[in-house]
Amino acid sequence: MHFSEKRFARGGFLVRLALLAAATLWPVATYGQDQQDELPQPETVVIPTGDGARLQATYYAAPEKFGKKAAAVILLHASGGNRRDFEKLAGQLQRVGCAVIAPDLRGHGDSTPIDRALSLDDYAAMVRFDLEAVKGFLLARHNAGELNIDRLGVAGLEMGAALAVNWAALDWNWPVLATGKQGQDVKALALVSPEWSYEGLKIAEAMARPDIRSRVAFLIVTGRRNSKLMREAKRLHNALAKYQAASADNVEDQTLFLQTPATSLQGTQLLHEKSLKVEPMIAEFFEMRLVKPAYPWRVRKNPLQQ
Repeated sequence: MHFSEKRFARGGFLVRLALLAAATLWPVATYGQDQQDELPQPETVVIPTGDGARLQATYYAAPEKFGKKAAAVILLHASGGNRRDFEKLAGQLQRVGCAVIAPDLRGHGDSTPIDRALSLDDYAAMVRFDLEAVKGFLLARHNAGELNIDRLGVAGLEMGAALAVNWAALDWNWPVLATGKQGQDVKALALVSPEWSYEGLKIAEAMARPDIRSRVAFLIVTGRRNSKLMREAKRLHNALAKYQAASADNVEDQTLFLQTPATSLQGTQLLHEKSLKVEPMIAEFFEMRLVKPAYPWRVRKNPLQQ
């Protein structure tokens, strides 16, 4: 399916949106390049997990003016990467109204090391323990009135993309109790160079969940000069297209985007290539799908502490 280009004015600039098979990227606002407003300074935090690991993470608070309307975004690096890969993107997300946390996942950066090749059990622990612990950190900031956990997004690069999809499914699997929500907070995923199976970590079961297919917005970005990853991106897009708003008269109502810049770069390199503007694209996607919609704020207590 091909879509025509759409033009719409937002925030004093004209954004030209090219979808799917278009030859150009989604040119977006260059957040932060012309803005000199000060942002809260990043904070290094240590997050213990339920299985005894310790994660080093960098937390970037949203500007105070956003308060309880701030969205929350988790940034997940590629295999061999670390939280410092997201320093520029984090600042752009802060400017549009997001609180951001970038953890070093276990076996990476300054977190609990793993002195062997990563296994499927390690990936499962990242989903079950690392990301749940990171969300617990954000939930405490939510209850402190610094953000709204109901406006939660995750961006992942390669390995991080597979983790993001699987953890979103876990988040949506928590039942709502009489005391309130436990999960169902992830509303948007930005996936850079995703694969259906990353080193055996599959996303098929997660993608089969109706909530993931229809209630979570997706931005998929893959360099189209890698034929294998292009097939993977199109497969993912096609699996979502019949459940999502892949085209809309007002682009802000759209919930599924596929961007395929003319490059062989993938993952972290694709994110960092300034000419391709992937970082501001992700910032605008989360602003559109997390910050601007109306999500009420309410205290979220641990049901075991009621």
